[in-house]
Amino acid sequence: MQLRFPQMPGMGNDVSLDQGQRNYQEFGAAERKNRGLTREPVEGEEREDGWRPLDPIRDNIEQPRRGVDYMNSYPESDTTVLYYWRSTYWRRLDS
Repeated sequence: MQLRFPQMPGMGNDVSLDQGQRNYQEFGAAERKNRGLTREPVEGEEREDGWRPLDPIRDNIEQPRRGVDYMNSYPESDTTVLYYWRSTYWRRLDS
């Protein structure tokens, strides 16, 4: 859910994906309560080429609307289309 609605807090995390990324840049953890508890990536956990922090303006992110059943409304069965940094992002605006 946080990839589809990156400014919505809750779900598995207390902060939104957007806020968590900004917090990590500022103090090294998604939430202040976890400062000093993060770890370095282990072997095999590599950042995908082209990954970058979310940019709410550039990435045309979706805002949730009340009353919509989002569990049955994903754009495709391949949820990697929700990866905002990829050229295959499902909400990519034509430029």
